Amino acid sequence: MINIVKYSDGKGLQAVTPDELLKWDYNCSEKLWVDIYNNSEKESYDVLKNSFEFHPLAIEDSLKYLQDNTIHHPKIDIFDEYVFIVFNGLNVKEKTFKYDLFSLSCFLGHNFLVTVHNEKGGNFLTSNIKLILNDSTFKKGPDYILNLIFDEIVDRYYPILDNLEDEIDRIEKLVFNEQPNNETLQKILNLKKDLIKLRRISSYQKEVLFKLSRGDSDLITSEETMYYRNVYDHLVRVSDTAESYRDYAAGMLDSYLSIVNNKMNEVMKFLTIIATIILPLSFVTGLFGMNFDEIPFLHSKFGFYLSLLIMLTIAVFMIFWFRKKRWL
Repeated sequence: MINIVKYSDGKGLQAVTPDELLKWDYNCSEKLWVDIYNNSEKESYDVLKNSFEFHPLAIEDSLKYLQDNTIHHPKIDIFDEYVFIVFNGLNVKEKTFKYDLFSLSCFLGHNFLVTVHNEKGGNFLTSNIKLILNDSTFKKGPDYILNLIFDEIVDRYYPILDNLEDEIDRIEKLVFNEQPNNETLQKILNLKKDLIKLRRISSYQKEVLFKLSRGDSDLITSEETMYYRNVYDHLVRVSDTAESYRDYAAGMLDSYLSIVNNKMNEVMKFLTIIATIILPLSFVTGLFGMNFDEIPFLHSKFGFYLSLLIMLTIAVFMIFWFRKKRWL
């Protein structure tokens, strides 16, 4: 699917067909946005090559991951007439901290913006960004539209962070209020893995926005760099928050392991005390069980009970001694 919208001062916003795009003047004053979503590779290549004559390597990067739904690492390449940007978008699953990534390739020129993407579940650029597009916003230029797109993507991090914070609270209650078990440990490890992944993704995106906010390209006006800097600040906050949550998850893992070790030490201490008490009792039973003709109490009818009394006395004395030493 290819959606094409152009803006001119006299006619405002107009829809354009792919055939009409071939006649579009690259150097005219009209502002153009071409959105290629989930389209065939051949048709997409024809638009990018024949209508705009983009660099073959940039076209290859924009199309190579569209069919297998994998992602390209974020990058930015500055050419003479345009800037090529790869950014990773987010599709957030409702009420969870789970999400899918998709590649968003952008070609930004002085009067055009071309976006190529392949997210599942519908075209989020059409459904969200176009709701706030009108003559006044389009008049500001393609660099402003690109800022709106990046701002929308970065805003999608916040529900994920909120859900991750709720998950941290739930796991924290399990760690400190419930008996430790493998399920709790698995939740902590999965949480830590998700936070590391989120921070890695946001860090990659951050470098791209940083270069755009510096004004390295003349295609982004000094006025628009302020908007990009604002989006960059939001992404920095996301990255820092994900890092702090990761540290918190690591602290929960350490606390969980400490609780497990303490409980294990308590169990070992109890078993050691039992074994220590049994040791002299085993000595008594072994002593009276030797095969000699002359053994004290051997022929006494109270011999068995006297041996039990001796063992009981030893056990009580040892327990008293352990308590005095504060080992119990």
